Amino acid sequence: MKLKTEERTLPEGRHINLEFLVLLTMGRPLSAFATLSSLAMIVPFVLLSGCTGLISDDSSGFDLNVEPDTQYGMILTSYEDGVQKSSLAPVIIFDFSESTNYGMGSSFGIVPGDGREPITVDSADGTEIAVEFDVHGLYSVTAFGIDQDGHRVDRVIEITIEQHIDWYENDTGTPEEFVFDSSPGNQGPIPSHFLLNSTVQNPSVIEFDGREVDVRWDVVNQEGVCQTAGENIGNGDTGFWKTLHFGPLSIHEIHLVIEDGQDRIDVHHSLEIIYSESG
Repeated sequence: MKLKTEERTLPEGRHINLEFLVLLTMGRPLSAFATLSSLAMIVPFVLLSGCTGLISDDSSGFDLNVEPDTQYGMILTSYEDGVQKSSLAPVIIFDFSESTNYGMGSSFGIVPGDGREPITVDSADGTEIAVEFDVHGLYSVTAFGIDQDGHRVDRVIEITIEQHIDWYENDTGTPEEFVFDSSPGNQGPIPSHFLLNSTVQNPSVIEFDGREVDVRWDVVNQEGVCQTAGENIGNGDTGFWKTLHFGPLSIHEIHLVIEDGQDRIDVHHSLEIIYSESG
């Protein structure tokens, strides 16, 4: 008996040859019900057999566990008479020691998120990576591990870096312009605000010959003067100005001008570039 061959297409492009069904029934014709019953038994077999090897687990049991010693850092910078004297950048240590099942020949790494190349360490050499951040900003740092089979696991950690700047001038009759950059180090979100605390002292060198001084503060950005204040400071007295500037962008300058009086003054600008709303 010659069998008529017919193929039917199943989901995902799989085919069943109906001649095979007939052979399964010893060549006896199948009723419609019997045919459907046979298909019900065979189709799952075909579909399951077609799935074999398609699902893979790239992690291979590798468990990446990384913890930074902190997610916040503050850059400390100091100027004297217009010259930078120091700048201390925070260093954050990322600890991978709690990771498991990574095997020999594996490695750990950090992508700082500011354009630098990944910083890596072989697992045989250590499980800690220290990263220095010398520019303020909000950083999405990628920590990763690569196991012995080449499988990679990533984790993103948010890091906030702010900056505190102290500017000192002593015994000056012409205060210099205090210039700073509020641009973040990764082209990310701009700071929430900066906070300026400015102190001007009119020291009494000779008590009977001291003079009062009138001073004016200006905050200047790319559009010009955006904030201003003034004060008369008596001989031996101290003047203060505290101000906030929200959403600062790019270069800013703090100008301090002696408008009247010839006494020399001492100046201390304390400025913080802040990203956190609670800062």
